[in-house]
Order: sequence, then structure tokens, then C-alpha cells
Amino acid sequence: MTRTIEDKVELLLTDPVALVEHSCQHWNQLPREDIDALQLAAAQRRFAQMRDSIPVLKKLADAEGVEKIERIEDLVPLLFEHTVFKSYPPSLLEKNNFAAINRWLCKLVTAETAQAIEAADVSACQGLDEWFETMDEAVPQLCISHTSGTSGTLSFLPLSNREFEKAVQVRRLYAWRMEGPQSPVPDMHSVYPYYRKGYLSHMRGNLAIMKAVLPSLDHFHPAYPATLSSDVLHLGAKVRAAHAKGTLDRLVISPELMAKKKDFDQLQADMPSYLADFFADMTARLKGKVVYIGGTWNLLHNMAKAGLERGLEGVFHPDSFIATTGGAKGVVQPEGWREEVLRFTGARKIFETYAMSETPSGSHALCEHGHYHFAHTAIPFVLDPQSGEPLPRSGRQTGRAAFFDLGADLRWGGFITGDEITVEWDKPCACGRPSRYVAEPIQRYSDKHGGDDKITCAASEQSHREAMDFLNTLEL
Repeated sequence: MTRTIEDKVELLLTDPVALVEHSCQHWNQLPREDIDALQLAAAQRRFAQMRDSIPVLKKLADAEGVEKIERIEDLVPLLFEHTVFKSYPPSLLEKNNFAAINRWLCKLVTAETAQAIEAADVSACQGLDEWFETMDEAVPQLCISHTSGTSGTLSFLPLSNREFEKAVQVRRLYAWRMEGPQSPVPDMHSVYPYYRKGYLSHMRGNLAIMKAVLPSLDHFHPAYPATLSSDVLHLGAKVRAAHAKGTLDRLVISPELMAKKKDFDQLQADMPSYLADFFADMTARLKGKVVYIGGTWNLLHNMAKAGLERGLEGVFHPDSFIATTGGAKGVVQPEGWREEVLRFTGARKIFETYAMSETPSGSHALCEHGHYHFAHTAIPFVLDPQSGEPLPRSGRQTGRAAFFDLGADLRWGGFITGDEITVEWDKPCACGRPSRYVAEPIQRYSDKHGGDDKITCAASEQSHREAMDFLNTLEL
């Protein structure tokens, strides 16, 4: 079947695996010229759809005088800093003023989604956990997640359930080794060395993956059959931040939150028995089976160490799919952690990707030559770390990573990271994939500069400040 460029752009935005007829090989071998043309056309369509529909994007585009996207580089002044997603007044969380937080969220999403958010009744919510549950039920197309809040302030990401679904369909290409829509569905189980449910961004994506790769959620086997409390995680982040500032004695904790903390502490105390059941279940019911195991590298390694200490090796089928995303994040990874994970699981290899919570469609796969190949659903940029201007999309360039997530359909997908990357734009990788790639190890600017990382936007300082002021202005 011959498709027009408009047809292909539509598929890239709405059903990317259909663009390659559900073939993992075809996904990996898409010519870079085709991807360049499709990505530009897709970005033009996204901007035309969202420019006047998302209030903070309109504010920034008006200030910068951007009316349409003619070149990929025209997106750069419209890329958001990470601070955008935590620009609400922190006092709103202390007062459980979720109605005001919802009004803040409305400025980050399309008009239709904002209407649904405005209609949600969150007046009775007494904490983050209740707010997430209420919003899930009231606005089913929206999937709000949060980051770990290492600074003491949580970022709230207004993602859509559909963008998670599109992203995990690509993951399924690799997990099932698909070569077409009629590829056999494996009788796959999943082992997850963490909580069954939670609102952290990587846990939100995990549930979408389970629904996509497993024949039934009965095949999902978490270590802890409970929900990880976001209220307790937020308390931990606030305690760490207060300790660093020397203001721990001023921290006020409500009785309700203390009760949640007590429940959490009890769960921590019961973890050894949960882990014993977890490993017993693996060896009794799952030994030799094909499994999907996804998680951060430290979760995978801790599970492997605990299993190896119990004398367990080669537990699962060699065709099992072991996936990890995110990298070291400033932590020194212990020597041999990959080998221990493979020795415990019995899998042949680990599928590693470079990704971030803010751009779930951008899961960039690591090849056998140590290069992260960019996903077709995310447009990469390398920015000058001093000026924020885009560096040439040619040769080998080192600078700040930024992305435009084409999968974002309820929010603006432009995002500036805290990562320093080196991109090879021209020279093909020895693995045979034609896509561009990250050619050298990824570093965090905060690690290079002693914890300080001042992001400079290509947007004028005045334009960006006006956009942030607009987000912070709430009619309370």
C-alpha cells in the first residue's frame, strides 16, 4: 500500500508502530532522510494544533513572535525548562489546595483537556494520593505523574494515557521481537521488583507496559502488593531538602501524614517476608518461563543480588526481555552489575535505553556498539550550554540535550534536559541502523558543576520570565 506523506505523519503521531507494519526490523531501519521529513511535518502539525490551545505555549510563542514552524530549529525557542512543571506555589500542596493546582495544570494542556480538569471536584482531597485517584477517575484521558522531587518540590507531568500506550507499543516491538501485526503473542509473565502501583512517572509507564506486553494482568508479579504513597515520597523529599538547608526543626507534619508514614514504615518492616514470597513464587511458578522485567538499573541489580544470595541462577528462559531506562543519574554504577543481572535471570542481554519522564515517547535504544539511537517519535536537539542556541545538526556536536516529543497529544512536547550529550549527526553507526545517535557517555551538568545547573533558553530571557509569571499567576 502506497501512503502519502500526510498519511505517514498521521501514523507517526497517532500509531507509530503501524508506520512500519509492526516490524521491529523496519523500525530500526527507517532511512534518516524519511525520518527528517516526517518529523518536520509532524512538528508543524503539532504546533498548528496547539499554538493557541495551550495557554503557556501561546504566551511564549506570542512573546517570541513564532506563528509557524518552517525549520526544525524554529522549535528551540519554544522548548520548556524543567522548572515549568514545578512552577506552582509550593504552599498549595501544604494547604491541600488541589483546586488551585488544577487551575495551574490547565495552563499546560489543551483547551479540551483543561475543561475536563476544571470540572473535576478535588475539594475533598486530603493529600496527593487522593488527588491522583480522583483525577484518574474524573479525567480518564489524563495520566498525571510526578518526579522524585530531589529538590524538595515535585514536578507534575500532565501526560496522556494515549501517549503512554503509543510509547509502549514501540517497546512491545522489541519485547516480542515482532516482524508484523500477526507476530505470535508470547505467553509472557512479568516480574517487577517494586510496588504494584504508584504515581511516580516510571511506575505510571510500567502499568501501561504490562497491559501491552502481557496476556493478562494476572501475569504481573510485583515484589510488594501495595501502592507506593506519593504523600510519603513528598515528605521524604521535604525532609531531605530541609536537612540540607538546616531548617528541619521548622518542618510541620500533619497527623494524617504521620499516620501514612507509620503505615509505610510497617510495610518496610514487612519487606523481608514479601521478598521471600517473591523469590519463592519465581522459582515455583515462573522458572524457565519467558518474562518481561523492567526497572531502573539499581532495582534490577538489587533483585539480582538478593536472588544470587539465595543461590538462584538462570531462573528464566533465555529469551526473556530485561529492560532498564534512565542511566546512572549521577550514581556510580558498581562493576559487573549487568553480568549479575544476566546471571540471575538467565537472559541473553539487557535492553538499555536513554529516556526521561518528561518525554515518554523518547526511549532511545542502546546498540551493541554503545550508542543510544534516537527514537523516531522524539526530535533531538543539541544546545549551546551558554546561549541555549541550537548547535548545527551536522558532524559531532557536544552540548545540552533537548527534545520535542511527538507523542505528546494533550500538552506541549518540547523539553530541555539537564544532560550533556555528544551526538553524531552524519557518520553511520557500525551496528547498521541509519538513525542518529548519542556517541559518548552522558553526563549531568549538575554533576560537572558541583550541583549547580543554570539552564539558558534560546527564548529571550524576558519571554521565558513572562511565561513563568503567567504560570505562577493563579486566581485563588
